[in-house]
Amino acid sequence: WNNKAVSTLYEPGSTFKIITTSVALELGVSKTTEMFHCSGALKVEGYGSPIRCHKRQGHGSLNFAEALQKSCNPTMMTLAARIGNTKFMEYFIDFGYTGKTGIDLPGEALGIFHQPENFNTVELAVYSFGQTFKTTAIQQLTAISSVANGGSTVTPYLVSEIKDSAGATVYSKTVQTKKKVLSEEVCSTISEI
Repeated sequence: WNNKAVSTLYEPGSTFKIITTSVALELGVSKTTEMFHCSGALKVEGYGSPIRCHKRQGHGSLNFAEALQKSCNPTMMTLAARIGNTKFMEYFIDFGYTGKTGIDLPGEALGIFHQPENFNTVELAVYSFGQTFKTTAIQQLTAISSVANGGSTVTPYLVSEIKDSAGATVYSKTVQTKKKVLSEEVCSTISEI
């Protein structure tokens, strides 16, 4: 028997764009008022051909919010390049992608990702829109939930309390905050978008 939410790996794809845009705002490398242009692809140093957007003809001109809402890959690659390899990987680690969440379920898998020393320009570009690394559904939900809850990563759990037949609490669990990774202001902005 297998609990796919904790043991099966997948590429999170566009759901990861929540992380890329949050980090870009947190570090101040972009603003919600900034305009971008999507021609349908972006050339990345170290890769033979342009990396495409899902909208092959391009989105044209769009602002920061529209870039996230319309899931624009070239905009995500642009933001990630501004963030830089080192900072991007630091946030990737801080959001919990390189470890287990610690959920109270057996069989939690560890994701597949590049080590920092092998994380170059091409990896940065494709990680920005959630490809070439693998995670579990619970890792992805834990990471993006930190945006929804005001910027802190937490240890997820299923059971908050168990009572015996007499009604006495024999087990209880409370939220355990791991790390504050984003400001509440950034979280509010991305959640609104």
